[in-house]
Amino acid sequence: MGTLNTTFGDRIQKLTVTLIIFLSLSVASAENRVALKVVQTIPLTEVDGRIDHFAIDLKGRRAFLAALAKNTIEVVDLRAGHVTNTLRGFARPQGVLFVPKFNKLVVASGADGSVKTLDGTTLAVIHTASVSLGADAIGYDPQSTEFYVGSGGGDANKEQGDLTVFNVASGAQVAALTTDAHAGGSVVQGHGGRVFVLVPEKAEVVVLDRKTKSQVAQWTIPGIQKNVALALDEKNHRLFLGVRTPASIVVLDSDSGAVVASVPTVATLDGLSFDSATRRIYTSGGEGFVDVIQQIDADHYERIARIPTGPIARTSVFVPEWHRFYVAVPRDKERGAELRVFEVVP
Repeated sequence: MGTLNTTFGDRIQKLTVTLIIFLSLSVASAENRVALKVVQTIPLTEVDGRIDHFAIDLKGRRAFLAALAKNTIEVVDLRAGHVTNTLRGFARPQGVLFVPKFNKLVVASGADGSVKTLDGTTLAVIHTASVSLGADAIGYDPQSTEFYVGSGGGDANKEQGDLTVFNVASGAQVAALTTDAHAGGSVVQGHGGRVFVLVPEKAEVVVLDRKTKSQVAQWTIPGIQKNVALALDEKNHRLFLGVRTPASIVVLDSDSGAVVASVPTVATLDGLSFDSATRRIYTSGGEGFVDVIQQIDADHYERIARIPTGPIARTSVFVPEWHRFYVAVPRDKERGAELRVFEVVP
């Protein structure tokens, strides 16, 4: 009887070890899935230092990158694969928006609080407005053709932050709101009536009525510091927050603000996009990777790929019309700065 129990125990132990190895290989396989492949690398030969936000002109096949340290906007021909123009006269440009309906480029600069609108063809400045220092990410509402610029807070030596709303066509200020600290990025519902605004220093999300611009809710997210990027899954009523500490994507119910999931991701995150076609989240961060997170269902997520980029490669843009993901990779010791283009692998 003792021999039988020992044999049975050995079999169970071997089966357990085999199962652990199988599960480990399955997880490793899932995380090494080919979800993005490099299809183009565009040199940014004259760019040193950090590259902040950028925007894509679909019709013109151009990219506009904020070379923050250089104080320029670099215009890239995506067909030809090289920089065609360097726009000067900015003071730490950070937020960039291109609006095809009006063929206009908007640039928000942190060091002087300027918000400059440029003609998309001539690239000449046609309107200048001002907000508080620390002007950064720009959100856009295509229905009202209004854009949102976050600023203020510590960057402007102020306790409160500012969120300023402008009309694209006229450049006129539509509204000015205050937040508990520097106002960060924002996203507007495509089929709803709300705007979600980040307040990174307070780990808050402020919810606005898109028509009245009045605050309808304020959510403080427990256990995090610096929620710096956001994206929206309207179909499943989920709001994705890119968080610096701990490095993670926090998933909220976009109706209630309740936390429904959290998944680790790349450190010093700045770029966050949601691909509704594949139900994937793409994140880029200064740790030097792009992470691809698969949405299994509205409440469950797993990382399926981690792709090396480079140090301080924080910002990115996903273009759903082209199924392409763009990452700005600053210069390092081994290579010059570049715009790296990935194609989605279903």
